[in-house]
Amino acid sequence: MEESKPLSVSEVTRILKTIITGSKDLKNIWVRGEISNYSKPNSGHIYFSLKDATSLIRCTFFNYSNKNYSGKPLSDGMEIQVYGAVTLYEAGGSYNLNVTRVEELGQGDILLQIERLKQKLTAEGIFDPENKRRIPAFPKTLGIATSPSGAAIEDIIKVARSRFPGINILIAPCVVQGEDAPDSIVSAIHELNRPEWGVDVIIAGRGGGSFEDLMAFNDETVVRAYANSRVPIISAVGHQTDILLSDFAADYATPTPTAAAEHAIPKEEDILQFLSQLEARLRTSLSARVSSSKDRLRLVSGKFIFKEPMQLLNQRSQRVDEIGVRLQKAVQNKLSLARVKWERYTNLTPRIQNILSHKKQRAEFLFSKVEDLSPVSTMKRGYSIVRNGKGKIVTSPEQTKPEEELQILLAGGTMQVIRKGK
Repeated sequence: MEESKPLSVSEVTRILKTIITGSKDLKNIWVRGEISNYSKPNSGHIYFSLKDATSLIRCTFFNYSNKNYSGKPLSDGMEIQVYGAVTLYEAGGSYNLNVTRVEELGQGDILLQIERLKQKLTAEGIFDPENKRRIPAFPKTLGIATSPSGAAIEDIIKVARSRFPGINILIAPCVVQGEDAPDSIVSAIHELNRPEWGVDVIIAGRGGGSFEDLMAFNDETVVRAYANSRVPIISAVGHQTDILLSDFAADYATPTPTAAAEHAIPKEEDILQFLSQLEARLRTSLSARVSSSKDRLRLVSGKFIFKEPMQLLNQRSQRVDEIGVRLQKAVQNKLSLARVKWERYTNLTPRIQNILSHKKQRAEFLFSKVEDLSPVSTMKRGYSIVRNGKGKIVTSPEQTKPEEELQILLAGGTMQVIRKGK
C-alpha cells in the first residue's frame, strides 16, 4: 500500500473549512445559549461565546451587522438566540459562528442570579464571620426545621438519640422544595426561635436532590432567616458541589443532615468523660488548696501572738500608758507657753496706751498750727480775698478795670462790688 503524502496544518484547516462552510446544516441556523466572555473592542465588532450545560461556541457579531441591533445591551449571563452561519477561522484553527441577528430570550442562567444575590448579601454583611454565633457545647433542646416525611428527619433523630438519649427534640415541619418552600422554611425557623420553646440549636435543611430541588435554600428570604436567627443555626442540606447561600448565612454548615446532628449533639460518653476529668481536676485543686491552707495555719500558729497573747497585750497596754503620759506633758507645756505669752501682752497694754495718748496730743497740736495758717483763720482777723469777673485773685488795683464787678470773700460770706473811679 502506497503511503500518502503528509498534509500541512494549513491544508487540513482549509479542508475542514470547506466541509464546514459547505454544509447546509451549518448555514442560516438559530442557536441559543448563555453569553460569556463578552467583549467589544474599538473596531465595533462584538465577540462572545454561547454556552449551555456542556458545550460552548465562539461567536462574532461584526459591526455592520450589530449596528442594527436595538435590543437590551448584551452582557455576560444573558440568554439569547442568534442567527448566522458556522465558519472556520483559519488563523486560529477554530470554528466560529458569524452572527447576523440576535434576540434576547430571558434573564440568563440561574447561577448568575445566585451569584448576584450573593454579592448583594455579602455587601450587606450577611455572611460576615464575626456575625457567626457559637454552637453550644451541651444543648438541652434541639430544634429541627425540615420535611417531616423525608429521610433527613430520621437521620437527625437517630444520630441525636444515639449520641445523647436524653436530648429534647422539637420539630418544626416545613416544605423543602417547590414554590411554597421558602415561606415554609422561614416560618419553621421563626417558630423555633420563640423563647418559650427553649431551643439551644437549630438544624435546618433537607436530604440530597437535584439543583432545582435545592433552590429554596438559595432564596433571599430563607438566607436572611438563617442570618437573623436568634438561636445558633446549622445548615444541613445534602449536597457536595452545589453552592447554597444558606450555607454562607448559617452559623455552621455541614454537607449532610447526619453530619449536622453529629456536630450539634455531643456523645453522652464524651460528656461523662469530660465531667470525670473536671471532677479529678477539682479534687486536685481542692487538695492543693487545703494543703496550702494547713501550711499557712501551721506557720501562723507558731507566731508569738498565739503563744503568749497576754504578754503581747500587756506590752501594748504599757505602750498606751506611755503615750498618754507624753501627751499630758505636751498639753501642759503648751498651756504654760500660752500663759506666758498672755502675761506679756497684758504688761504691754499700759505702755501702748501712753504711746497712743502722746501721739494724740502731738496730732492735736499740729492740727491747731495748720488751722492758724489756713486762709479762713486769716480772714477771721479782718482780711479778705478779692476776685475779678474771671474768678482770678486780685492782688493790685492795676489788675482791675473801672466799673468792673468784683467778688470779695470774707470770713462770714461773700459780696459783689463795683469798682469806681479811673
